[in-house]
Amino acid sequence: MGEIYNSFDNKPLTKEGDIGKGQISIPHVAPPFFLEMQLIKLHNHEGANSVQLKSKATPEVIKGYRPSQREEHGTATWTGGAASSGSVVITFGTAFASAPTVLTIPADGDVNIQTAVGSITATGFTLYWKDDTGATHTSETLNWLALGV
Repeated sequence: MGEIYNSFDNKPLTKEGDIGKGQISIPHVAPPFFLEMQLIKLHNHEGANSVQLKSKATPEVIKGYRPSQREEHGTATWTGGAASSGSVVITFGTAFASAPTVLTIPADGDVNIQTAVGSITATGFTLYWKDDTGATHTSETLNWLALGV
């Protein structure tokens, strides 16, 4: 990395008064991101009267939740006889209003373990796992995340 930093010329710093409005070029910034930066510049905080950015106004930057959206997450452990696949039934601590979106992943990051979900309802889902190499396990720990209203 030293070569990258050493390749820059030593130039005097540009100060605010050196650039007129609209006179700066940022060719390495993607146009959609530059628009997002401009929209953020228009956002200001003034105590209780601050304006909240809407995700429709800044889709590339703000990926906020809907006001009533919530998440629930956890870790599930499957145990049993030596097997190369299995399933665990998960019940949410608090039911969602409708079936949420559910994401899963092996807790240890094992790339040979594939996960899937099924039977998703407002109250829970079934988490499935499978070892792609066919190796057998007596225990498998899996993480899950549910997003919904």
